[in-house]
Amino acid sequence: MSKRFLLTVAAGGCIILCGALLLLNWEKVFGDYRPIQTAKAVYKLEVQSQDVAKTTDRDDALHYMVKKGHVLKEKDIDHNQLVFNDGQGNQQIYYKRFARKYTMIDGEG
Repeated sequence: MSKRFLLTVAAGGCIILCGALLLLNWEKVFGDYRPIQTAKAVYKLEVQSQDVAKTTDRDDALHYMVKKGHVLKEKDIDHNQLVFNDGQGNQQIYYKRFARKYTMIDGEG
């Protein structure tokens, strides 16, 4: 067998092994968010120039992704909450930083 063939088989085996490990451990690698859903949300923000993109986590809970500092107005930084006055009281929405450029807002309220 030629060295080129053995190198190709070894590289293919490594790619298959790494892909299998990634599929089995995607929650540890990507956290609570689904990687394809998150990639679609980033695409909508960056390429389609939308202000807000919807995404879901592994429990199908709705979240909104925005660019850091673009739409989001932080009110309670210590508790990671946005506080709005809805007439009868205050409505609180939780958020957290996602990567460097994005903020993930809890859509369930």
